[in-house]
Amino acid sequence: MDPSLPSGTTKRRVELRLRRPWATWFARPTVTIDGVGHPAQWGTGTWAVPVDGGTEIGVYLYNRVWRFGAASVRVAPGDHDGVVLEYRAGVLPVGAGRLTVLAR
Repeated sequence: MDPSLPSGTTKRRVELRLRRPWATWFARPTVTIDGVGHPAQWGTGTWAVPVDGGTEIGVYLYNRVWRFGAASVRVAPGDHDGVVLEYRAGVLPVGAGRLTVLAR
């Protein structure tokens, strides 16, 4: 077995760039893949997503008081490896963030 290939149905990788706002209010990001939350860190990372079917990728911020800055985008099943997404939160800790597709 080739160790560089992921196992199972997670053979597609998505790059996600989480841009930290200037005032975070002690917030930490969480990435959701098809509704399942995964803790994340600020910066650039890659996430494994299933090959079959479309995948809903979302990001929200939380601190110990509230959850804010939620944004999501759907990655189509025909999209190849190399999808690049960028998340930016709003200036204030209210309202939605932006999750944009930079490359497909």
